[in-house]
Amino acid sequence: MIDAPDANHLPPAEEVLDPISADLHSLIAVANGGPLSVAEIEQHLKERGYALLVLFLAAPFLIPNIPGLSVPFGLAITLIGVAFMLRRRPRLPAFVLRKKVEFATLQKVISFAARLIARLERHMKPRMKVLVAGPVMTSLFGLGIVSGGFFLALPLPIPLTNTLPSIAIIFLITGLLCRDGLIMLAGHFMGIASWAYLGMWIYFGARLLPWLHARWDALWNWMRHWF
Repeated sequence: MIDAPDANHLPPAEEVLDPISADLHSLIAVANGGPLSVAEIEQHLKERGYALLVLFLAAPFLIPNIPGLSVPFGLAITLIGVAFMLRRRPRLPAFVLRKKVEFATLQKVISFAARLIARLERHMKPRMKVLVAGPVMTSLFGLGIVSGGFFLALPLPIPLTNTLPSIAIIFLITGLLCRDGLIMLAGHFMGIASWAYLGMWIYFGARLLPWLHARWDALWNWMRHWF
């Protein structure tokens, strides 16, 4: 099993998902109708290790119309991923810890994350444990979290650039918590697919811009000739 900060023991897969949902829902009671800062959320969720905090931070990127969280949440995920790689306690910057999550947003994120976990639960079981054990797999897991968090922190105006890396992170985290190497492998695949997708946009965009420029010049010359 991959060792996570503040998580020396994880329960088996058939026992882990209900407590995850319970811990997430308990944030509603902690908030008590008001906003929560990332520092307060961290303080509450880190008792399970920072894996659950990463799961919470990644979930909003799958929900439309939740602005203002991309950079701070993406950066927080990246730094926690570095801590996983180095097996050290994460240290988040003050401006991230001060970021407030409104109660309505909190409810929406937790409700969505709980439903997502319930659906993943049906397909999860301990398997391919070689992919979730040992220092090499620990480093690869942390690298996957860093990759996804860095991607999410980029303010890219491209469709699906938040969706793919957030799914990758959620698969990696749930694969870790449930000792499911197949889901962990799917998370790594989704992470690679995220960068391949961005590379496709860059590649075709670089070719499309000169073509558009040439078409514009031709249109402009035609207009000048007639007008």
